[in-house]
Amino acid sequence: MPRKIKIAWRFGQLILHLISGILLAAIFLPRKMASGSISARLSTWWHYRLCKIFGVQHLKHGDINLTPTLFVANHISWFDIPAIGAVIPLHFLAKDEIASWPVIGWLANKTGTLFIRRGSKDAARQSIETIRKVLQDGSHVLVFPEGTTCDGVKLGYFHSRLLQAAIDANVAVQPLAITYPHADGIHPHSPYVGDVQMFDSALNFMASDDMTVSLHFLPVLDPGQFAGRDALTDAAKKIIASIVENQPVALDP
Repeated sequence: MPRKIKIAWRFGQLILHLISGILLAAIFLPRKMASGSISARLSTWWHYRLCKIFGVQHLKHGDINLTPTLFVANHISWFDIPAIGAVIPLHFLAKDEIASWPVIGWLANKTGTLFIRRGSKDAARQSIETIRKVLQDGSHVLVFPEGTTCDGVKLGYFHSRLLQAAIDANVAVQPLAITYPHADGIHPHSPYVGDVQMFDSALNFMASDDMTVSLHFLPVLDPGQFAGRDALTDAAKKIIASIVENQPVALDP
């Protein structure tokens, strides 16, 4: 199918899917994403369907921890969120200004997004407390310790502050390595870095025939076995790096 026709077809499907998400959120979705609930099942279905519209296939490796867990993942693309949301219902973190965005902010709030402020110790403490409460309430939470997207070849610096929530809540931490494999290495359209614009990135995803996201659910870590959040974070990073930094990389993507 020609690129323009494919994009137009998928864009039309996307608009209809967004409308369905708004209707479902208005009728069925409270903020809590407890495993097995109607909200959780609808959220997973909606993200899965979004991946299908974009033509992105899933490869899942390893077992997902079923008890309330703080998932710690590397961050490559805006698409990481629907990719993960398609296989497990959980609460994501987002910058608090997104809450004020028309439609998107409302939809994110209804699907259990945790909005956090950045830039101060007080904001960090509030974020840790919010995550702790959600974990102790029986739900999963995902954090991206890099705090920004990276190229998918090397990991960025992992900030440890938010992992304190797992220690305070006494729940497991499960590292999650995200990759976008390609015949020659990292898929060239997957990283959302540098000067790449959201609109252009979305178009590239829509136009591609061979996009795959690989989710590696890695061995669970017990926070009680580590001497504080820094050691816990370092351990999670090393496990994720063993996947991300050892994949074949295209020489000329």
